[in-house]
Amino acid sequence: MKGLIQLPAEFDYNLLLHALKYYKKPRDKIRGLIKNKDILRVKKGLYVLGKEYNKPYNKYILANQIYGPSYITGQSALAFWNMIPERVELIISMTTKRKKLFETPVGRFSYLYCHKKVFNIGIKLEHTGDQKRILIASPEKALSDIIATQTQISSEKEMKEFLQLMRLEYGDIKKLDSSLLEEIKAGYKRQSMNLLLNCLKEDYV
Repeated sequence: MKGLIQLPAEFDYNLLLHALKYYKKPRDKIRGLIKNKDILRVKKGLYVLGKEYNKPYNKYILANQIYGPSYITGQSALAFWNMIPERVELIISMTTKRKKLFETPVGRFSYLYCHKKVFNIGIKLEHTGDQKRILIASPEKALSDIIATQTQISSEKEMKEFLQLMRLEYGDIKKLDSSLLEEIKAGYKRQSMNLLLNCLKEDYV
């Protein structure tokens, strides 16, 4: 459909209405487009183009748009920074709202609660191409968000074992900003963060 070609891969309801402005009943047209899979409804008011338009959507961009305020973190962010070898299917984000899980036609998006005092520390507005940007955790914040939830870790030995299971490259670990990690640790005030910093000061392993 000609009007849809002008749309970006991810778009909201207002952009869609604008593309269909010459239709007498645009809402009926939208229902037809969804039924024919010309567009996919990610959630209320948020859509992506169907495969035939050859405009691949970006899950990281969608993650920022589905639920907010939020930023991408954890394994999802570490994969973005090429710090872990695994392909991540579940997109993990932090939010100052209640935690939530969205099951959508384009994938699963998990949002975990983060206190406001630590939310803004160590996050970046990063370019993804096509003049688009995403809010994503720095490598330091992404790792810290994971570690802060590991309340079962009670010793440096257990922390080292956990880091090894994550398969982080030693070179990437060495590049982490220790002053930023200290700032994040002060915000979280978790014993697991103390253990992480101690391990990194001892060169990890």
